[in-house]
Amino acid sequence: MGNHRKYCAPRSVSYPLQVLDVFADIYGEYIYKKRSRPDTEDSAPAVLLLTSGHLGDALTLSYLFPFIKDQLPGCVIDVVAGSWCDPILVNNPYIRKIIHLNHALTNRSLKSKAAKWREHFRTTRSAIRELQKEAYTVSIDIRFSSAPMHFLLPFIQVGKTIGFGSRGLGGWLDHEYFLPDTEFHHLDVITDLLKPASVHVSLSQIKPYFYFPESAGDALALKPGSDKPPGKRIVLICPESGSPSHFLPDAFWLKLAQRILSETDCRLIVCGQQASTKELAAKMQAEMPRYASDIQDTVNRLTLYELAALASKAAVAVTIDSLPAHL
Repeated sequence: MGNHRKYCAPRSVSYPLQVLDVFADIYGEYIYKKRSRPDTEDSAPAVLLLTSGHLGDALTLSYLFPFIKDQLPGCVIDVVAGSWCDPILVNNPYIRKIIHLNHALTNRSLKSKAAKWREHFRTTRSAIRELQKEAYTVSIDIRFSSAPMHFLLPFIQVGKTIGFGSRGLGGWLDHEYFLPDTEFHHLDVITDLLKPASVHVSLSQIKPYFYFPESAGDALALKPGSDKPPGKRIVLICPESGSPSHFLPDAFWLKLAQRILSETDCRLIVCGQQASTKELAAKMQAEMPRYASDIQDTVNRLTLYELAALASKAAVAVTIDSLPAHL
């Protein structure tokens, strides 16, 4: 059992998780892990990947699909994810099926908490019904912070279960992982999860990719600002994060913009969704009138696919921990 379990949570969360895990470990050891396992030896491997995260998490997870396909010949990959990840996953050729589960703890919609939990339970029920149609060789839940989906495991047929025990219910996993005490790259710890499934990947082998419709580039050409001088290189400025506490002060971005515009032949394109980012773009133009024509505000004007098309044309992108960083 998890005597040395390390929780990725503040005390207000980790203490209740420790109490919960006393009972979860007993259930896992004496009931759940003694259940009959599906016999998948004579069939193609079926891999179930679970992530309750957001677009960036889904994108970086997708970088591992080619390795799974290559090292488990003939396998199929199903993914359980929030419906908000569809723009990343629906065009991906490596996966067979996307199953929606909109976890209340990672749902960033403007709905009330009560509405988010109703959606959570509704999508959990529908996900279980869909998952029960299959027998999986292995399940891998990549979430190491809040909202892993281990609660699904007792309801589905899976031969081997892998994931992090750092947010509870780790006693239900056949291979329970924890975060290192030192700094780490999140893809490094996720690739560790693949090893018990006989998939071996190093960070240096990973080649980012993203499939998006060619029409996105055509649409981008029609956006305001597409008539800017073609000779100037593009620098993307993406100052947002999934957590506002990670935002950097405007003074940082203003100083950065000043240096880029004064020391290079580039023009800036400011990307994002927040009102504060739009205000930042306006502040750049107001405080640097000499370069105002080289500062383009695209806040809330680009689709995800158009942003990807734009990123493919950019010389440099300056971002923090957000989807553009992963793109």
